[in-house]
Amino acid sequence: MIEAWMREGRVLINQKPAKLGDTMREQDEITVLDVDRTVLYRATLRGVWDEQSGKWLKRGFEYWAVNKPRGVLASTRDPHHKNMVTHLVPSAARVFPVGRLDKESEGLILLTSDGELCHRLTHPRFGVIKRYRVTLGWPVSRDTIAAVERGGVMLDDGPTLPVKVNVVSPRLLELSMREGRKREIRRIVEHFGYRVVRLVRVGFGPIQLGDLPQGKARELTSDEVAALRRAVKRPHQSVENRATERLNRRPASGRPGQSWGRRSSRSSARRAKRKGSRS
Repeated sequence: MIEAWMREGRVLINQKPAKLGDTMREQDEITVLDVDRTVLYRATLRGVWDEQSGKWLKRGFEYWAVNKPRGVLASTRDPHHKNMVTHLVPSAARVFPVGRLDKESEGLILLTSDGELCHRLTHPRFGVIKRYRVTLGWPVSRDTIAAVERGGVMLDDGPTLPVKVNVVSPRLLELSMREGRKREIRRIVEHFGYRVVRLVRVGFGPIQLGDLPQGKARELTSDEVAALRRAVKRPHQSVENRATERLNRRPASGRPGQSWGRRSSRSSARRAKRKGSRS
């Protein structure tokens, strides 16, 4: 049936007649016309819209941006918490948050029903940049900024990657980072003896918070979804290299930075020594 409609010129891609063998891109829209040239259906990768009934015949994946207020949980399920970020999305689809944004933090969080894209956006090897505005309790020193930018700040789950720091004012910083470990910014700040007064995420990869009101959600455009896909098309090399280094430098108890290889060789030497003494 579709092939017959195409031969009759009733299938359009971006308002141009479609031909057999044409491929559909992220940003393309397909229009299906009736014999009298009125629009029957419009289709994108998001789904198929019936112009006659005004309803979706089939919905594809959904992609949302939300401005999360403080006190709202970035989770899909918590029996003891009524304020969850999924409640802010005006959709009946099952969407889930992309990555972390702790309860006390605010700002941009993405939600989607696309599990594959969500996995790539949150996987450390792709190193998608997240941007934050961080208000501190008191002015930050230049030495602290330099240490954060160099990376290698030793947290309880390993050293940090370098972080780009833009000083807006003595107490207000803009941080751009490729990692997304649990409460990482707060732990870095506390490591140097400072206190976070306010933490707002303003960007996730190519998506910006912009002027989206707090507590509100908007659907991403097809161009924004395409930009997200491009951002995770291939792993980020520096993140992969640093992740490998971190595994090789996992700290032993009381010996930060000691490599697994050195500890293994010393353990083997001790076992050989004990075996020799018994014989």
